[in-house]
Amino acid sequence: MSVIRFSEKEKTMKKSILYIIALSISMLLLYGQTESYVVVYDDALIGEITASGDVFTQEKLTAAHENLPLGTQVEILNIQTGKRIMVTVNDRIENAPDLFWISKSAADTLKIYSIHPTEILYSVIGETTVKQMTQVYQELFVSLGPNMEFPLGNPWIPRILNENITSEGNTIYGVQVYSATKRMDAVVLSQRIQYFFDYLSYIEKTRINNVTLFRVIIGDFNTLEAARECYHKLHTDLPDIFLVEIH
Repeated sequence: MSVIRFSEKEKTMKKSILYIIALSISMLLLYGQTESYVVVYDDALIGEITASGDVFTQEKLTAAHENLPLGTQVEILNIQTGKRIMVTVNDRIENAPDLFWISKSAADTLKIYSIHPTEILYSVIGETTVKQMTQVYQELFVSLGPNMEFPLGNPWIPRILNENITSEGNTIYGVQVYSATKRMDAVVLSQRIQYFFDYLSYIEKTRINNVTLFRVIIGDFNTLEAARECYHKLHTDLPDIFLVEIH
């Protein structure tokens, strides 16, 4: 019986291959993501109308895909750099089920500068039909993570945020706009709310089911009527908002 002996170079190469395979499997298990590829939109497409009806620009965090629903939020991870970004699918490409086109803004964040397809991992965060979103909604939430809290029943009935706090004097009301797992997402949306609607908001840190959340709340309103007036102004563009009783 002959014994096959490998040189040191072959052993090193074999170990490297096994390491790469193990690393790939570990990343798939860790992130629960799907393998795919991305290429960067060409500047020649700037100003073209996308499948969702938006005008294409390299400045927004958007992507094109063959069959993911328009409006789908996708988190993309560059395997080589470890950088990740959230993009919104708002355009179509044909005959390329394992490929994304992404804007240059998204590519810059991912540190992707090659003109050739780059291997990535992606996961679908949420799906929203573009027809149900106004243009303002899309601009407010572009690049942001999903909203983690929604109305429970009638959004007009204020939800008590902290039942352990006893109030002295008048009750203060607010309108909760967003709840994020990342503080920076809440900060960005708070700034956009002021820009689009001229409302000041604040960020409240809370913890629910061992998950830290950052709420964006517009207020403080001294009367329920004032809070409901704010709700009416925003509800068309922000369908998931609801009234809260702050204290």
